[in-house]
Amino acid sequence: MSTSRRIACIRIPELTGAPAPAAEAWDGAARAALSGALLAAAPRVIPVRGHPRAFWADVTGMEGHGGDAAVARALVQAAERAGAAAHVGVASCCIAAAAATRERVHAVRVVPRGREGDYLRRRSLGLLPVSADLRQSLELLGLRTCGDLAGLVPAEVELRFGAEGLRAWRLARGDDGRWPFRPAEPGIAAAETDFEPPIESAEPLRFVLGGLIDSVAAQLRARQRIPARLRLVLRVEDRPDDVREIRPARPTGDARVLADLCRRVVDAHPLAGRLRGVSLVAEEEGTARADQLDAFQAPAPDPGALHAALLPVFARWGDGALSAAVHHGAHLPGEQAEWSARGSDGIAPLSAARPPGTEPAKEGPIAFRNTLSLCLRRLPHPVKVVVREDDEHRPLQVDLASLPNALPGGGMGSFPPRMWKTRAEGPERISGAWWARAAAREYWRVESPEGWLGLVYRDAASGRWYLEGWYD
Repeated sequence: MSTSRRIACIRIPELTGAPAPAAEAWDGAARAALSGALLAAAPRVIPVRGHPRAFWADVTGMEGHGGDAAVARALVQAAERAGAAAHVGVASCCIAAAAATRERVHAVRVVPRGREGDYLRRRSLGLLPVSADLRQSLELLGLRTCGDLAGLVPAEVELRFGAEGLRAWRLARGDDGRWPFRPAEPGIAAAETDFEPPIESAEPLRFVLGGLIDSVAAQLRARQRIPARLRLVLRVEDRPDDVREIRPARPTGDARVLADLCRRVVDAHPLAGRLRGVSLVAEEEGTARADQLDAFQAPAPDPGALHAALLPVFARWGDGALSAAVHHGAHLPGEQAEWSARGSDGIAPLSAARPPGTEPAKEGPIAFRNTLSLCLRRLPHPVKVVVREDDEHRPLQVDLASLPNALPGGGMGSFPPRMWKTRAEGPERISGAWWARAAAREYWRVESPEGWLGLVYRDAASGRWYLEGWYD
């Protein structure tokens, strides 16, 4: 047993204000939520196998957090925030830490290093994980406490009870070599938890991600660092580990931003099977950066601040709140481009884009100066309009009386009068898409006397006129 190791056992005898739930009532989501809460106080938390309301926490090397007693109190408080009243025991071995959670007076009990045997001496043999046959045999011999068993000669114990009896004798003396955690990577900020039993869907995982992020960020803050790249490892049952990368647009310690990125990489691909554990590792570290502003150039937005500011917008309006135009090689104006929802994935390109007016000058002659290209503001759907034509089928007058304002808040601005004479430019005849829904249209650009510019077309099949949009 390594004396440098320290382990905490967290036992939940009851929920706050309610009796302790049965094992079958404590579903994966409840255990995952409690694991996520406990990760705020310890970097590695896993459930105790066979005990649905008990957890192990690795508290090795946490002297900088106030010592064993402070960490134990932090675990109690974390459990309270999750709605559970916890008893916490801290020791250098599993058997002593588990025994310390049976204290009735105090919710926290710390067993001093090297005193595990003394602490267990008066504890009941019922604490030892032994078979029913061995337990009955020990009781028949009048052995009631761990001290009674530890006082026997080990050779006689092994001769009479075999390997199981010798293992129980060692546990009774506090000689417990069990360690439920995987070896940690030295010098790496990481946090992990297991699920017992494995979870079927990614939904309970959402309760854990926040705790994993808080734990990793706290470890990095102690070294005055922040995450630049994270590795999320999903341990899938009977399959290789599913490793996914989280890379912020810029190193950031903002938990909300990191949680959003983690959620997105989890949602990007379905789980390959039942999830038995998850870990988060700081693959690359960075430092908080402040950009030196240029007196003659507009500053680019900070990706971390921009991400954090947009999170409430995404929560209310979805990923479509930040969209980008995707151009297609289509003939019809309504199919040449569409809006594609980017969500937080579009923040990095947005923050990297040059502010307007800072683009490098292009070489070569410029056809027009001091002019802006017109932008076609398309309606969500083309709207029927009444058009009076001349003998050559050119639009002479356009009637917008029945045209509703398709955008909220008067997005089209002030309409021209109900019936107005127009100047028209066209036609531009476009047809195609016979393999889907064939279209044949004749497009005209029309202008009202007040200068309002619109795009109308006549459908060749029906002869009806439609307003496609207007120009800004």
